[in-house]
Amino acid sequence: MEPSALRLPVWGLFIGLIVAFLEVAHSIFIPIFFAIFAAFILSPIVHFLHRWHLPRTISSALIIVLFTVGIGALFNYLSEPISVWMERLPTELKHVEKKLIVVRHSIQNVQETTEKIDAISSSVGVPTARNKVVTVKPPSVLNRLLNNTQSFLVSLISTVVLIYLLLAFGEDLANTARNVWRNTGYQEIFVRIAQDARRKVSHYLLLITVINIGLGVCVSLVMWVTGMPNPVIWGISATILNYIPYIGPAINLAIVLAVSLLTFNNLGAVLLPPSLLLLLNIIEGQFIQPIFAGKMFIINPILIFVSVLFWGWLWGVAGVFLAVPILMVLKIAVDHTRLHRTQLRGEAALTADE
Repeated sequence: MEPSALRLPVWGLFIGLIVAFLEVAHSIFIPIFFAIFAAFILSPIVHFLHRWHLPRTISSALIIVLFTVGIGALFNYLSEPISVWMERLPTELKHVEKKLIVVRHSIQNVQETTEKIDAISSSVGVPTARNKVVTVKPPSVLNRLLNNTQSFLVSLISTVVLIYLLLAFGEDLANTARNVWRNTGYQEIFVRIAQDARRKVSHYLLLITVINIGLGVCVSLVMWVTGMPNPVIWGISATILNYIPYIGPAINLAIVLAVSLLTFNNLGAVLLPPSLLLLLNIIEGQFIQPIFAGKMFIINPILIFVSVLFWGWLWGVAGVFLAVPILMVLKIAVDHTRLHRTQLRGEAALTADE
């Protein structure tokens, strides 16, 4: 068998092992990846303060404190309206049921038909006395809630600490790695990938953050003008979900449509907020972002969508948010590796000619 024929199974096994390892160790890798990309966003601020002779340790601590206070204030602001909506949800669902009575009758007809088909299918098999159903009692809701809360707090604290360490000592770590690899053949390619990834991803994420905040402000104003309740919440959700290409804006649009249906009775009033939100998303996605960020980093939309699906399947919600930055780093690594190979071939050709 030719060596080229052996490469495909070997590479497939290698990639499969990596995916399995990332899935098993997701509790370790998710905080690390979040911390790295958060440090990419905040590092320009640290560099700016460092130019004014403020030590990195102090400026990093100041940024972490402000960041933590801001996140805490945001959660405190969102907790009250969200709890109110959760209390109102059963009553509001009854109102929606009345509005969608025609759709409900159609769903009931489909459900009755499905139940009849299931009954016919189940009558084919004859139950015996030997068949026993073993029911495994799931863990209580309280235990699951405590376990999830504990793991979330551990991940959150680990992420915040790692962000501070990367901001305060990331430069020293990069210089140390550069000195260690100085006399090796890997120094040039790894340093180029690390520097270019840090520069491009940092600028890209910072620019996208500014664009998303601008979109959130516009969405809040539009929701306020159209009479939607808690307009600031929809601006915040638009800002956060816009980090997820394609899927995030669609989720936000569906949520706004559902709340508009709960809030208004007139069909025109119901469709106005989601229609304006869709218009803002189109303007941001088709005009604003390509103008300011398109020339900085271009990735095929198919690869972006597949990356969101893959990392969402692997790591859930965290993977959905990390999909695009990870794809950017991989693309930078592939581009530099390809360029390095081209340079080596050129040098080999020149040596052969001599």
